[in-house]
Amino acid sequence: MRRPCSERSRGAGLVLSAALVLLSACGPIRLGMFRRPAPPEKITTALARVPASGELPGLVGRVQYHTVKTGETLLDVARDAGLGFHEVRDANPTIDEWLPPEGAEVVVPSRWILPRSRYRGLVVNIPEMRMYVFPTDARPGDLVPLRTWAVGIGTEDAPSPIGPFTIRSKDANPTWIVPDDIYKTMDNPQRVVPPGPDNPMGAYRIRLSHGAYAIHGTNDPWSIGRLTTHGCIRLYPEDLEVLYPKVEAGMPGEIVYEPVKIGVRDDRVYVEVHADVYGRIRDFDGYARAELKKAGVAERIDADRFRAAVKAKRGIPVDVTKRPDPDEPKHS
Repeated sequence: MRRPCSERSRGAGLVLSAALVLLSACGPIRLGMFRRPAPPEKITTALARVPASGELPGLVGRVQYHTVKTGETLLDVARDAGLGFHEVRDANPTIDEWLPPEGAEVVVPSRWILPRSRYRGLVVNIPEMRMYVFPTDARPGDLVPLRTWAVGIGTEDAPSPIGPFTIRSKDANPTWIVPDDIYKTMDNPQRVVPPGPDNPMGAYRIRLSHGAYAIHGTNDPWSIGRLTTHGCIRLYPEDLEVLYPKVEAGMPGEIVYEPVKIGVRDDRVYVEVHADVYGRIRDFDGYARAELKKAGVAERIDADRFRAAVKAKRGIPVDVTKRPDPDEPKHS
């Protein structure tokens, strides 16, 4: 026979009281002892220095760590931190993305080297699947407010375009006129998709000067940080809601392809390496070495650490600065 609710409650209370007594005997009880670990902070803003001529870009953000909770996937970690799926998966290559062990500590890769660019307006780096937004009047040497967000990009069969662009127009609650090549692949073909929850463009669209390409939202947040579009750039709905009022027709931007980024901070050299998502680079190791030579820091780095970072492709800035030789005489 089941006990009355009041009796069961008294029993549970006695068990909890006994547990509290045992804990108090081991030390003071803190309010946070029974709280679940807080999710990682969503980092989307930073102050960034626009590199002057001949300077390497700097780093923004910071690496965080997160303890996996019961039933949590790396997709959940990415969504909570405002990161893309590939960012979190690549940063944690030894952890199962769908069944990470409870209590495992995962890296939250919320630190980035700025991609090389004109540093004005919207900059999207395809291999890292990330957008950076600079003031349109930024000048070399300026310390400027920066926004950055994860994005979804075009598939290998329908890649996102590379090169400079301007904003052509923008519209809220867009109606999607389905292009012929997409119409042929739809499970339930329809030529016109009205605004609403079934519209894959989400609530906002920013048209680019690149043909029919646009930056838009999504009705599938799990697609951010993946190769999922027909060439357009997708953002999380809440991120596009922030970006949308900040853009106007004529605003400049560019889409770059930089799987290897080299930057500096406090006289230390860092490399951030991502996969060649569109398979455009035949000799990736040679490409990485060429980027290092172009940066002019080949003499300052530890070659073994550099090669290891290039091989791992974890998408995290790695300090590859050559350690001082303990046998090298010091000069006063």
